[in-house]
Amino acid sequence: MRKKGLFLLIVSLIALFIAATYREEARAVALDGPLPTDQIIIRFSESADVTALLVPDVNGRLATLSETAGVTLAYVRPMFETVHVVKLPERLDYAEVEDISANLSSLEDVVYAEPDRILQIVDDPQPSSPVTPWDLDGSVNIYLPFIARPSVNDPLLVQQWHYDYVPGSSEGINLLNAWDINQGSSNVVVAVVDTGILNHADLAGRTVPGYDFIHDSFVGNDGNGRDANPADPGDWTAANECGSGYPAQDSSWHGTHVAGTIGAANNNALGVSGIDWNARILPVRALGKCGGYTSDILDGVRWAAGLSVSGVPNNANPADVINLSLGGAGSCDSTEQAVYTAVYNAGVTVVVAAGNSNANAAGYSPASCNNVITVAATDRTGGRASYSNYGSVVEVSAPGGETWPTESNGVLSTLNTGTKGPVADAYVYYQGTSMASPHVAGVAALILAEYPAYTPAQVLSRLQSTARPFPGGSDCNTSICGTGIIDAFKALGGTIVTPPPVDNPFTNAGFESGTIGWTESSSNGWDLITSILPVGLTAHGGSWLAWLGGDDNETSTIQQQVPVPASGSYLAYYHWIDSADSCGFDVASVRVNGATVAQYDLCSSQNTGGWVKKVVNLGSYAGQSVTLQIRVVTNGSLPSSLFVDDFSFQSSAEIDEIPVGSVIGPFSKTTD
Repeated sequence: MRKKGLFLLIVSLIALFIAATYREEARAVALDGPLPTDQIIIRFSESADVTALLVPDVNGRLATLSETAGVTLAYVRPMFETVHVVKLPERLDYAEVEDISANLSSLEDVVYAEPDRILQIVDDPQPSSPVTPWDLDGSVNIYLPFIARPSVNDPLLVQQWHYDYVPGSSEGINLLNAWDINQGSSNVVVAVVDTGILNHADLAGRTVPGYDFIHDSFVGNDGNGRDANPADPGDWTAANECGSGYPAQDSSWHGTHVAGTIGAANNNALGVSGIDWNARILPVRALGKCGGYTSDILDGVRWAAGLSVSGVPNNANPADVINLSLGGAGSCDSTEQAVYTAVYNAGVTVVVAAGNSNANAAGYSPASCNNVITVAATDRTGGRASYSNYGSVVEVSAPGGETWPTESNGVLSTLNTGTKGPVADAYVYYQGTSMASPHVAGVAALILAEYPAYTPAQVLSRLQSTARPFPGGSDCNTSICGTGIIDAFKALGGTIVTPPPVDNPFTNAGFESGTIGWTESSSNGWDLITSILPVGLTAHGGSWLAWLGGDDNETSTIQQQVPVPASGSYLAYYHWIDSADSCGFDVASVRVNGATVAQYDLCSSQNTGGWVKKVVNLGSYAGQSVTLQIRVVTNGSLPSSLFVDDFSFQSSAEIDEIPVGSVIGPFSKTTD
């Protein structure tokens, strides 16, 4: 008996592999537990004499706090209402700071005291080498690239798979169709609370004046404290700077990457495209070397929303949407929740990353806070990215990418080549829930452009009610990854329109007459066009289909001479991928006159779990009679199967059918 592949009941998580060309990132590792800190946030009662905090003598309030804490405390600053920040003599283990905070909370006029946690970027960035348009020539993409809108001339848009939606190939956010409805409004402001934003050519003209909220000069790495310059000087670190055992790190330019996804300049014949063409980006710098204090981050969030912050000028351009691609271990603190509730009540939508620890997001912050939209990350095929946090606190999912085994499966956006300070503009693939979050923030901005009066609750409802169900075979479901993958087109009120029909030039397009019209070939002697199917598998239409691969060291082909219509040259067919193999070994391809026009992996992570429509642009062959071939090649172990059925041509690249079917199997076939 030879097994014809395996439909996986559960898609196993893949251990993250970091190629030698990638810059190793310890930042994600640090999220496994709270970092040491040297600050505490205290909320006093309304009746407390907080002005006495400024008197450090033995009779002052600060002396009483120090005595209770068992260490000498220094006053840092007020935050809001009766919330203030004090400083310890040095950074201590988080558990020690929790104990000190508990002692302070016992005081009569203290409502609560809690560690001022160090939060960090949560992208798990595994950057590739910088991408330029000419890098894309001469190589075969193993996935069918989407067809970019003719009016959009950004050369790297065709590599931003995360914006498109081609079932079974690119489970992106269906953005290109959304642009036909609304491209954004300059009345909408999106704040990026992050490491700051560089003066990147593809972000020119997209920002409004921001602010640097980092008070600590070490963290800020710019020689000063808070100021009106939110530019990113770099967040590189030497070995052990962030704690014992932490390796040296290159600068991440994280905020610049996040900002590019939200709003890189569109149709400027340069680099990548942003989700929103017109929204203004507000840079708020709160993360630097080793991360950033929660108190700085929350001050930045309040200021971004137009709320007052002590000692800082009011924000002239309050945000409508705030993106926070950051986080840390530990559930939402009291101060955090108070700020996010205040911002929510001010009418501002806050979008946050779920985190990258492959754990329940309920144990991470701000992912576990109320009144925020928590975003999990999916990979190119719509499965949960191996690193992504999950759980009931997640509202929706969005593409975060997965740079293993192919870096182009990451999220492509703006960056810089500098390993310390900025050097030159670049475009780099990153992966992480940090990359998923700005997809949601960008679509939220488009929603507000289309529906300006929407409240944060209505924005969330729109995102959730129009989210696309997770594809068949995905290990995401509504219990752990939110309601689905965001769909920008549907969120703006779009509906799928069936492409105009084209007279079908195929002979026996659905194989219902057996091999008539087709030539089949199997290196191992299998009958490929068949009506004898394993229990549980049915043809897409009728009773017959073509079954390619499914054996070791097998080369299977079916082909037909067919005229490509002059106006309607998009080849469409249905396929079902069934594999137990890893990617990079078994492949399927579409060939025209012997030349490969589309190629894709047959592997377990690509399993469709049902029939999926595939569309290939054959425009360069329009009006010609060609030899069209579907080919599968497998190696010597873990065979893969490709089932195909119902060939036709259509007039556009649109997909008019959602994947159907369920994960069943395994299937097998005997040789007798």
